[in-house]
Amino acid sequence: MTKILTYTEKWWFWVLVSFLLYANTIGHEYVIDDMIVVSENKQTKEGISAIPYIFSHSYLHGYDGREDMAYRPVALSTFAIERSLFDADPTFSHLIQVLLYSLTVLVLFRLLNELFGAAKSKWTMAIALLFMVHPIHTEVVANVKSRDELLCALFLLLSLYFFIRGVRQANSKKMVAGLVVYFLALLSKETAAPAILLFPGMLWFFDKLSFKQTVLKTLPIIVPALVYIILRSLILSNVLIGDKIDPVSNNLVLAESAGQAFATNLTIFLRYVELSVLPFSMSWDYSINSFPLVDFGNWKTIAGLIFLLLLVGALIYGVVKRSLIGFGALTFISTFIATSNFIFLIFCVLGERFLFVPVLGVLLMLVPIVDNLLHKWNPIGAQILFGSVLIFYSLRTVVRNEDWRSNLSIYEAGVAAEPNSVKTHFNLGTEFITQANKTSNPEERRTLYGKSILSLERAFEIYPAYANLYENSAFVYSELSKLETDTLKKLELLEQGRKVLAKAIDTLEYKKNGLFINQSFILTQMATLEKDSLKRAATFSKIIQLTKKKPEYTAEDFHHETYALYSLRKYEELKKMVSLRASAYPEKADLMAEISRRLFTEGKHELSLFMLEAYLKHRPEDLSSFSNKGMLLEILGRKKEAKTVYEEILKKDPNQQHTKTLYDNLIRAGI
Repeated sequence: MTKILTYTEKWWFWVLVSFLLYANTIGHEYVIDDMIVVSENKQTKEGISAIPYIFSHSYLHGYDGREDMAYRPVALSTFAIERSLFDADPTFSHLIQVLLYSLTVLVLFRLLNELFGAAKSKWTMAIALLFMVHPIHTEVVANVKSRDELLCALFLLLSLYFFIRGVRQANSKKMVAGLVVYFLALLSKETAAPAILLFPGMLWFFDKLSFKQTVLKTLPIIVPALVYIILRSLILSNVLIGDKIDPVSNNLVLAESAGQAFATNLTIFLRYVELSVLPFSMSWDYSINSFPLVDFGNWKTIAGLIFLLLLVGALIYGVVKRSLIGFGALTFISTFIATSNFIFLIFCVLGERFLFVPVLGVLLMLVPIVDNLLHKWNPIGAQILFGSVLIFYSLRTVVRNEDWRSNLSIYEAGVAAEPNSVKTHFNLGTEFITQANKTSNPEERRTLYGKSILSLERAFEIYPAYANLYENSAFVYSELSKLETDTLKKLELLEQGRKVLAKAIDTLEYKKNGLFINQSFILTQMATLEKDSLKRAATFSKIIQLTKKKPEYTAEDFHHETYALYSLRKYEELKKMVSLRASAYPEKADLMAEISRRLFTEGKHELSLFMLEAYLKHRPEDLSSFSNKGMLLEILGRKKEAKTVYEEILKKDPNQQHTKTLYDNLIRAGI
């Protein structure tokens, strides 16, 4: 133990060991939502030049163009700098994550060393080592998108370090440095705001200052907090109401009462406690129905309540007695409360990343207690226990890192760890689709699509109201139909896809545009394949009915409805619909030209002319089609009008020989 203690006094020890623990993440791909801050974020893609823009907009604005409730410009700016230096290279992104984590651990050790002093150096070592190897940190380090969490922790710990040294040494420069770095923590992630309590907490628990002295010495920390609040308010001034919380992500919104929501959240809190100490089973997602809604009386609710009361009791006792257990409780509560769902609901029911700093509070409480109990009883046993936990945590971390290697690996691990989560199955099913689309081997594609269906069906069993399931499931059936050579089998698969979408639209009454587009596409495929004229007509009728249900009419709807009306030979309805809507969809002009050609071959010259004229309104430069218009007019006996059309063409281009021939023929005929 003494030899280990000697090594831990070296800064390189913390950097080296932290780096080695996560070195196997450096070759990983971007996974899950990494892309929203890297390759699919318009702001960060522009590189360093976009930093002023990043500071003037919300967190997700560069990804989807909307102003959300999060403001994390420092984290996003690091990705912009990355893009300028390394482009969208996951190797460098993961390397930076590991280096930032190593630096965070080093800062934590220095902070603990400053707080505990030489008298409690073994506690400093134990807490810092356990924090460093704790498997709960794997998501924050391995998931690039969690850099906001990582930077927030780094800057928060660094600000606490500067602040306490500044106070103890009466050094105003270090005090100011602490204020500035705390401001950076706030700009990295808003969860640093409640952690402001840790500044007076250090003075109260460690320096034993009076209440008045504690308040006076920590008043300056209010300055960066106020500046952040004002800046955030100005930037997000147009965000009046946050987005509605999706029950898929947080099913607490479905609770029938506040009591049921609280009772269920206690079971979630119990899982947080479990993950803080015994992180055996870990998942990237805990969406519905990982934590079914429960009422009081459930044993997990009771256990969660006991732990919550113990935590609050530890805080109260610690504040009164100025005991270290109180600072541990304060650390946990102040860094966890914003994401706990106890004060207000957030867009996630449970996230392992939310324990990144709170687990430090757990260690601050447990290490002294366990040491005092076991060391007096059995010193060697205490060391064996400590060493065993270190080894278990270290191995668990390295192994868990491998789960984050790719989307497929993390989704498969998620299904294994959290089989009742709808998103673990949905995302795995979606990833099988992605993998299938990457291969040209028909058998491999069929196998992967089959796996996708199995995953999506399991997701349906968990939460059938998840709209995204219907789109992806229908897509798989559509793709499987393409792999079949037998027409009947193709139609059977397409019908399965149609039924899936019909349930979403008709039974669940979902109005998502993608559901309608996909159903129209499938129906069109079915109509093309169907040989039975009655069934084919029925399919086209369904297309027309579907477009009337849509909340928003699009160019694709115009396309499908136009073709369906033509196929059903409902010519009057076709003319009426084209007259009403064609002008709004110039991108569909070619469809009208194609239908015009088909009508011409069928001898429907009047209607063919109507469709051709609708086409020419959008393509006036197409002189060949104008020439066709002239010929149609001749066929219909409207030769003077045809002559006028030819004259207009020749004015624009005298070299149109075919048109000139047609025109000369009319002149010779005395027209």
